[in-house]
Amino acid sequence: EHEKAITFLDESIKLDPKKPNSKFYKGIVLGKLGKHEEALNCFSNICNSNPNHMDAMFHKGIEYAELQEHKKAIDIFDKILSKHQNNVNVIYAKARSKIAMDQLNEGLSLLKQAVSKEPKTIKKWAKQEKMFEKLQADERFLKIVK
Repeated sequence: EHEKAITFLDESIKLDPKKPNSKFYKGIVLGKLGKHEEALNCFSNICNSNPNHMDAMFHKGIEYAELQEHKKAIDIFDKILSKHQNNVNVIYAKARSKIAMDQLNEGLSLLKQAVSKEPKTIKKWAKQEKMFEKLQADERFLKIVK
């Protein structure tokens, strides 16, 4: 099923290689399949030709995080936040990377900030987040997500 989607997206990229949409969605599908290197490549290509494509830049950061390259992910998230400081998805993503890097105080502060902007969604995400498993007994974390 997913392979059909990738084939379809590859065909649409051939039809209009200058448009980023098909490459973007191919990157999304690859990321969902756990093919993070390939997904990162898609998003990097879009960012190279269209540096203002914020969605591609964000997903490039997400793929770096999935590849445990959190410093690179945070650099990207910071670049986005310099223009869109209230973007809750980017704040949450940066929190994930900070916590993964054991920068707990900063990570929890960012998580709290994200929760304050969108409590229901972010609390749900945080409770299910693989990168936050080590915080399940941390009182500060539990207070933020309760």
